[in-house]
Amino acid sequence: MTLKIWTNKVDRDSDFTQGKVTQSSVLIGLNLTGGVALGDKWPKVTIDVISDDKPADSFLSGPLLIVSRRLSDLISKHTQTSEVEFLPIEVNYQGKSFGEYYFLNVLAICDLLDRNHSIFSEFDGEVDSIDRVVLKKDIEMQKTIFQLDAIEWLLCVDEKLAELIENKDFSGVVFKSESEWRPF
Repeated sequence: MTLKIWTNKVDRDSDFTQGKVTQSSVLIGLNLTGGVALGDKWPKVTIDVISDDKPADSFLSGPLLIVSRRLSDLISKHTQTSEVEFLPIEVNYQGKSFGEYYFLNVLAICDLLDRNHSIFSEFDGEVDSIDRVVLKKDIEMQKTIFQLDAIEWLLCVDEKLAELIENKDFSGVVFKSESEWRPF
């Protein structure tokens, strides 16, 4: 299986959305990147878009990966419920509610980082920053989308799903191979 890395580092400024959670206190105590289902605890979360352009189909707000209804529909068709959950987010653009958006809470976590060939630094035994990602080869994966256990903010996607998303021309998301991916 070939994997791609999800990134929101897009080429056009109009495809990049910057948003801020209006009441970040409602998220305190929630494990937002730990692969934990949050549906029964999910509060009302509002994000104000501070970019000039309309919100993209995918954008980050802190640790939250936000996706549009259209993108969530495509992802849910090609993933298992054990891999992701979509939690409602109110997105405000220019002071008004804009479209239907969700926090893409990725539940699947896999140990695929090749620590011998990746370039990273550690702090207290945990990956602190990473400059080069190399994934373990020859491992049979049953997941379509997952986080790396060593780097919870690194999202891997099966190449077939990545191609489907790219072919539908969603804004705010790009998929990179291991060799193409850069942290900044």
